[in-house]
Amino acid sequence: MIDAKPSSFISEHVVLEASQNIILKVGDHSIVNPRVQISTQPPNSNDSEKTSLVEIGDYTIISDSCSFEVTPISPVVIGNYTYIDPGARVEAGVTIGDFCVLGAGCVIGRKSRIGNSCRIAAGAKIGTSTIIPPRSIAVGDAGEIQDAGEDMIDEQQKREMKMHVDFLMRVVPLYNKPRQDRK
Repeated sequence: MIDAKPSSFISEHVVLEASQNIILKVGDHSIVNPRVQISTQPPNSNDSEKTSLVEIGDYTIISDSCSFEVTPISPVVIGNYTYIDPGARVEAGVTIGDFCVLGAGCVIGRKSRIGNSCRIAAGAKIGTSTIIPPRSIAVGDAGEIQDAGEDMIDEQQKREMKMHVDFLMRVVPLYNKPRQDRK
């Protein structure tokens, strides 16, 4: 099931692979591009009636070919003003803060927590249950964590993301049809 704000855009080519119920909850002015895949693990006998959740905040962009894995007890929560580059993989139980950027092809391991204003480099691999503090940069196969400093203030990031989303909201519908199963 998709629960999206009217101001959001969800491509009709989003793939929900479910062995149980999935709820994709999308905030205001957020964009979920084509070939985003959301999958669940096969249910245990106790989980068969439970629902899995992917929650996406306001002004957030999920690029093409990203994948999310969820379970009923391990939702994926993505904050506001966050950008996820193509091919990123987010595993079950991950929480991503506000104003984050996840690079292309990065992998965020199960039950990891990414603080606000973090940058995950393209191809970085963040291990299971890793906690990335706010304003950090993670790079490399081991997800080496570095302090990002006070590079950008949140208000500046908010302004830039709003401009980016406003532009895409005008362009994306020309190439993709919005999903018809919105409620």
